Amino acid sequence: MVRIVICLLVVASALSCSQSSDGYFSYGTSNDSALFYFNKGWEQILDLGQWTLSERSFRKAIEFDNSFVIGKSLVGRISQDLEERQMLLQELEKLRDSTWSDERLLLNIFISNIRIMNLRASEAGVTKEARENHLALAERNFREFIQKYPKESYMKAEYVETIHALYGPQRALDSLNSLVTERQSQLPFFIRYKALLSAELGKFEEAILLAQQLKETINDPTIPEPHVLAAEIYFKMDSLHRAKPIIDHAVGLDPNHLIAQGLRSQIIDQLDVEI
Repeated sequence: MVRIVICLLVVASALSCSQSSDGYFSYGTSNDSALFYFNKGWEQILDLGQWTLSERSFRKAIEFDNSFVIGKSLVGRISQDLEERQMLLQELEKLRDSTWSDERLLLNIFISNIRIMNLRASEAGVTKEARENHLALAERNFREFIQKYPKESYMKAEYVETIHALYGPQRALDSLNSLVTERQSQLPFFIRYKALLSAELGKFEEAILLAQQLKETINDPTIPEPHVLAAEIYFKMDSLHRAKPIIDHAVGLDPNHLIAQGLRSQIIDQLDVEI
């Protein structure tokens, strides 16, 4: 009888560390403030393109719970300090075995992310094999995670991005349409990403309509993401001179927006080639 009670307590403890009563994932923290800032960081980076504020939120999350392993991994993913990323990578690899299985699904992806970032900053660079291994891991683990936790919108977003990187825009668009609930489809990330995939497939009228929907949904000219999306669409339409001032403005709104920085560099390079 005692053994049965102990087993039940262990199972209950494992569940409490992973899934709350409303079906959302706790990401390994029982601190409400840590979880609030963790989720806020995802909203800021994926929905709004506020990379600077997102980094602050992820750092705030681990201030509230210094044992928040997944939170630390997100700080590692967003930090632009190579030395900090290297230190966090070592710490996370030591902590990996202490996490619950569902946490570890995500942690393994995020550790791999940090390794890729560190390789990119090194002389060796990222090999094709390293990139393919990372994407295969991400596809497998995100798929398993969102099957268990379909309410976790931002992990679905990461999964769709992974499908895009592996299989291209049509497969990613099909995945987005089949996986995303009606409520989730109204989140800025999914509006933006559907527009981006549509533009990549040459469906520019649809992409422009979705870009307008994103602008109206956010309804704040100081938020970078609608500007980044507009520039991305014009870039895919080969309208570089229309894209350039828009992406300049987006980078001005958040100089730490790495996607906007990368797009701006691509536009400048192509404009230089034209000259």
